Amino acid sequence: MPLRKPFLFICVVLLSVLFTESCVIGNSMNLLPQSGKADFEEKLIAGRDQEKIVIISIEGMISDDSKESFFGPPTESMVARVKESLKYAERDPDVKAVILKINSPGGTVTASDIIYQEVLKFKNRKSIPVFAGFMDTAASGAYYIAMATDAIGAHPTTVTGSVGVIMSGFNVKEGLDKIGVKDQSFTSGPNKALGSPTTEMTAEQRKILQSIIDSLYGRFFEVVKKGRSNVAESRLREICDGRIFTAEQAKKEGMIDFIGYFDDFVYQTMQHPKFQGNRSGNPRVITYQRGKGRVDNIYQATDANKNPFSLGIADKILGTSTNAKFLYLWDL
Repeated sequence: MPLRKPFLFICVVLLSVLFTESCVIGNSMNLLPQSGKADFEEKLIAGRDQEKIVIISIEGMISDDSKESFFGPPTESMVARVKESLKYAERDPDVKAVILKINSPGGTVTASDIIYQEVLKFKNRKSIPVFAGFMDTAASGAYYIAMATDAIGAHPTTVTGSVGVIMSGFNVKEGLDKIGVKDQSFTSGPNKALGSPTTEMTAEQRKILQSIIDSLYGRFFEVVKKGRSNVAESRLREICDGRIFTAEQAKKEGMIDFIGYFDDFVYQTMQHPKFQGNRSGNPRVITYQRGKGRVDNIYQATDANKNPFSLGIADKILGTSTNAKFLYLWDL
């Protein structure tokens, strides 16, 4: 009997969370879009010259998943939004530089790699400087993306690094055994249920998963080696072990290029040899967003597709997906 109480308590908590957030969503129907996604709008942040510097925000978990909502259309994925932002910037002859405003602990391996490749292709086609500006956090997959840029600036309080791969998981077999629940899955081979939380992992299965982790890490390391060619490979081998850095530490190790604030990021971008505008001028600093909201300063340049009425608390308790994922992620 005592074993049932924690289970019942968890069920009550989850139902309460779902009910509360559903009420919030229901009371906010008039605030949510009722039609398809709007076109991008150019939002002026500062400046007055004809030339432009575009700010593209990369915030939160890096993923190619779109976000579903109870009301209105799903919001596009980060991969789709960044790709479309780069397309808009490429078509505009007045765009002379791009700054990726990064505040993310990382994300999935594939989404991080896609955005990295999209930035590289954009640079090759447009031939303008692309800088990275780190905010609170720019770790793992976020750092991976920054390797495609021409230079990296970080706020004095930024945390970055975490070069590595993780596949998170739990094993609940012993707990299920205690309450009399057994796994009765049928598989076509001994490794089909590899990583299942309801079975003990064999030594062979651990070896298989570790080989995948090592392969993905090798790809990450090569990307960092190419992006940080100023750092000796032997030193990179030592420090690319998953550790995180303060901005000062990262600068000392050559993992970033300079420390400052966003005005410094803009100034440094304008001094780059590929910048085709007036280096002492006052370029328009802009961002792309959907919808009619105002953007009065750089810190409002964010992902306009975030739905404040999504089941955020329930997502944290239940998990956003039941799929196993290999992640370039700083996972606390």
